[in-house]
Amino acid sequence: MEPSDSQSWNGSQSDESSGTPVRDVDMEEVQEDPSSSQIDIDRAIELMRFVFKEGLTLLENESDRPLHERMMVDMGGYLVNLMLEDPGVRQRNGLPRMRISTPTLENEIAHAFVKETRKGIANELQGDFFGIYVDVCSTSLTCKSYMVLFARYLSGKGEVVERLLAVVPYPAVRDSAIKREVDSMFSEAGLSWSNVRGQGHGLLGYDDEIFTELKTLITNENASGYHVHPYLCQLHSTLIFASYDQFEVYELFQIVDVLSNLVQDCSQFTEKVCTLIREGGVNLDNDLKKLGETRWGSYYEALVKFAAYFTPIVDALYHVEEVITVNDQRHLAYKILEGLCYDFAFALLLMQDVLSVTNELSLALDKKDLDAENCMALLQEAKKQLQVMRDEGWTPFLNKVGLFCSENEIPMPNMGAKFEPRLRRDKEAAKMTNLERYHVYFFEKVINIHLNELEKRFSKQSAALVLLLSCLNPRNSFQAFDKDKLVEYARFYPSDFSDSDIVALDFQLQAFITDVRSDARFREMNTLSALSVKMVETGKNVMYPLVYLLLKLALILPWTPATAKTASSAMKFIHRTVTIEPWNEWFSDCLLLYLERDIVENITNDAVIASL
Repeated sequence: MEPSDSQSWNGSQSDESSGTPVRDVDMEEVQEDPSSSQIDIDRAIELMRFVFKEGLTLLENESDRPLHERMMVDMGGYLVNLMLEDPGVRQRNGLPRMRISTPTLENEIAHAFVKETRKGIANELQGDFFGIYVDVCSTSLTCKSYMVLFARYLSGKGEVVERLLAVVPYPAVRDSAIKREVDSMFSEAGLSWSNVRGQGHGLLGYDDEIFTELKTLITNENASGYHVHPYLCQLHSTLIFASYDQFEVYELFQIVDVLSNLVQDCSQFTEKVCTLIREGGVNLDNDLKKLGETRWGSYYEALVKFAAYFTPIVDALYHVEEVITVNDQRHLAYKILEGLCYDFAFALLLMQDVLSVTNELSLALDKKDLDAENCMALLQEAKKQLQVMRDEGWTPFLNKVGLFCSENEIPMPNMGAKFEPRLRRDKEAAKMTNLERYHVYFFEKVINIHLNELEKRFSKQSAALVLLLSCLNPRNSFQAFDKDKLVEYARFYPSDFSDSDIVALDFQLQAFITDVRSDARFREMNTLSALSVKMVETGKNVMYPLVYLLLKLALILPWTPATAKTASSAMKFIHRTVTIEPWNEWFSDCLLLYLERDIVENITNDAVIASL
């Protein structure tokens, strides 16, 4: 429902003297008759409010109904609402407020709603601290990426809230353009950089330059805007995207995705694989179909199964080529078989090994009941194992690949021979041997990518923050509570805790822990977010204001799941929608208004008109 012209507001009219309908007038006739270009701005705003709240501008709208069908049904609902409306609750009585209709009026109303929605977010904040979460989405229509910005803060009930602030096109992320975008958005909403107390970035597929640029932008504006790895950015997805810098790894996961589609679409293939596996004496403990990043579960699980069941999978693929009559399925099988070479085997076993090192850490980070101390221990262990693998694991790994290729009749290159790059323009690669190519520029490169990504997303500072704030976790009657470490955590925020506040915090922490351990209402809690809500419910946020401030600063950091509106659910909808809709300002505004429709509901017509 993208706006086109003023006809969208002016339908057919009737002759006032005769009452007979008159055909729709064209644009020239509208311009000649000034009265026909006037609209009731209150009715227009109410109509657009309904359109935005129902997501009528977004084709999918989380349903299978086409747009024209939704318009007929949902607009009928809008008209019924108007008929049943109580005149006593209308925003304005008396004569209608008329306004000249223009081709861009719908866009102007949309952006006025966006401005007021951001002000509504600022009103919820009431000048309090907040964090920023930045993620990325892309559209296959234009092959462009867009940055999605969220504000994260605590509501008046103590719930962790994440609200959408904007969708920014990719060209605006470099140099100072992104800062101008965010400055403008903050100015519209009345938000201030001085209140930013945390940041987290998804940014899968973005290079180090942009990642560093965004971190620096925020920390330059506010030194207390600490960065932590966000809970909704799965670690293995992050590591896999980073590994795409090695093109053979990208090709590997393209094959895994094609295989996943074949598992989904071709039951005969799956049945054949299972039969061949059982004939080989292997007991299948799980069906090959499993929900996750692929039809075989997570990418790591898919790699493990691909390597373990390689021979039955290949035999089943040949079966599809020879027996199945559906051309699409035969083509998928052909594409997979075509890619099964030495580079594939090397990438398969390497990614399986490096992901196995971080698998426990990835699972631990995905838990809602996150154990920070355990996560940091797993992080250090993963770094150590990857370093050992890089420095001492080449020979055992090369032998492992050789054995796999021998068992599966995959041709192997002579490691002493000259490497022959697939791209003739790669002159540097043409000067090296196969051994140098696979050892230094494949094996070590991928491991270094994983080490660098772990260091980038889990710096010493962010690891220290997460460990210290975990001392306030209420699990097992506050078993992890450590007053001295919590005071140390407060010192990370010198602008929020003065020297006298630190002294007062010490006393408040002691009184707080004695109080809550004897209070039955605080038993059987496992998360900081649950503690925050309970403190507000019981009034202990007022009794221990410095303790609650410490808790608030901990929860603003996006390392734990939100408890009310969440960025994760919003990002899922944005990802689904942006793949079918080209991006523009209208589309960005409509996304924000649909996802923050509870605020849109309470925006007055007068506020929208004032923002036009």
